[in-house]
Amino acid sequence: MAKAEHAKMVSHKSYSKRMSDNVAFALVIYTLMLIFVVTPSMESEGTSIFPYFMLVVFVGLVISPCHGLERRWQSLQNNASGDGMLDSRFNFDRAILWCGAIGIPVIIAAICYAIKSVA
Repeated sequence: MAKAEHAKMVSHKSYSKRMSDNVAFALVIYTLMLIFVVTPSMESEGTSIFPYFMLVVFVGLVISPCHGLERRWQSLQNNASGDGMLDSRFNFDRAILWCGAIGIPVIIAAICYAIKSVA
């Protein structure tokens, strides 16, 4: 019975709230990946604070686009005409968000490892 009530609650969440939840979780995953994947690739002797400074910079760079995505979905939710197009838009934006949250740290780590191997 609890599962049915939970499913009912989830289905009634607005698109903007669901996107906001996705953005929050994506930022957590993005930050964790930066900490555990990118930071070790940037560490070298003599630069102890540099990787952590760059971690702050990388997180700061994605906060603005994520906030813009949340505002976009608040606007779309307010102007929705009920034509059913929001489902496909939501799924597309969510896929782009998660590809970025996982892909950007992987690309940054690959670049850092490539730079380390050349140097």
